[in-house]
Amino acid sequence: MTTKWTPMRWPDAWKDPSALGLLKGTAINCLLIEKGVDLGPVVARAEQEGFKVAEVASPPSGVTVVEGEWPGVKLTESGALDRASAGPTGVPWVDSNGWKIRLTAALYPETDVWVDAVPRKLRLFPGSYVLGVADAATHGSRWIISLDSQLAAGILGRRPEALGTWKKLTGAAGFFAARKGWSDYLPEAVVGIISDFSGTNEFMTHEILNLVARTNQQYRIILKGKVSESSFSGLRAVLYADDQPPAPALREQILAFVQAGGMLITGPKWGQLPGVPAKGNEHPRYDLRVLGKGRLAVARPDFEDPYLVANDSVILVSHRYDLVRFWNGGAVGSYFTMDPGRKRAILQMLFYAGARFGDPTVRVAGQYRTVKLWVLDQASPRQVEMEILKDAVELHLPPISQYAAVELEV
Repeated sequence: MTTKWTPMRWPDAWKDPSALGLLKGTAINCLLIEKGVDLGPVVARAEQEGFKVAEVASPPSGVTVVEGEWPGVKLTESGALDRASAGPTGVPWVDSNGWKIRLTAALYPETDVWVDAVPRKLRLFPGSYVLGVADAATHGSRWIISLDSQLAAGILGRRPEALGTWKKLTGAAGFFAARKGWSDYLPEAVVGIISDFSGTNEFMTHEILNLVARTNQQYRIILKGKVSESSFSGLRAVLYADDQPPAPALREQILAFVQAGGMLITGPKWGQLPGVPAKGNEHPRYDLRVLGKGRLAVARPDFEDPYLVANDSVILVSHRYDLVRFWNGGAVGSYFTMDPGRKRAILQMLFYAGARFGDPTVRVAGQYRTVKLWVLDQASPRQVEMEILKDAVELHLPPISQYAAVELEV
């Protein structure tokens, strides 16, 4: 998934064409105008200077717009910056658009994906704009740069604090625009999630994608109507949570994957399954069976709680197969991809709670010889302390603010 545009929703109050000078030297090359707003002189000048101009409701052809969340740690309704909403485990709840971007790209592979997430009052601090850009770009998309009215006025008025935020925001956009090749890398995965992701299956499967991503389990989206032998390549397990049993051909493909050594995680709506009961393996919610070299994990009740399904899947597969594992990472999200030649890998990391003043450590499965660390505010990569293990490397990172990427080479 690649994109040639870096879009921005043009502020209604920027009515003088001279405001286009603020974009000079940035990666922004597409302006979105609200319908009915009188910005004729701005549009005329922008088109003369080579910008793509479109209405917000009518993006350029070849673009699919996703209605997204403003990314970051979810705050309590009071808005206090030191109080965050948390899930049953006590980990702060994170809003991210990564799973939604990846699903949209799978459903519409011939289009660029843009995320439309307007500023939210509870998160209007300088770093939140950078996080909006990074959350989308990490997963191969572009965030429609959208400014709140106060920031837009400050930038237009050349106020130092507002210009500082603008510089960081456009710097982040430029960082990702200069690395479009990363979008050609293919996601590495442990578990594949198979569904049509629509109709009666929409709620459960969308939430599973959202929640599996929060566990930092590396996953692959597999569309039911587009399953091939390569769909299972490298996977340890597949998760099938649809309301309907699989079609005979799909059933045969999945069971062949299990017999070759994989795992199927599913519920009773799959129907009757082959195999024999596994000995010595017990789970409070699943019956475990052996089929060929692989295993079947069949939920006793129907799938009802996507939180349990997502977290059970990680335990059923086993942490021993984790591709990425963090220590001292905080509210961190990750996306691990490999170049088509399988010589280089990119692990992109998003620290949603802001700067990490401790020293995060990350374990990455694979045998790598060199590593580079990229951060948004430095043009050149930094060196990272790397410990080579038997089947992985352990990277000791410096304090990180919001985003970093490690580039690994075999």
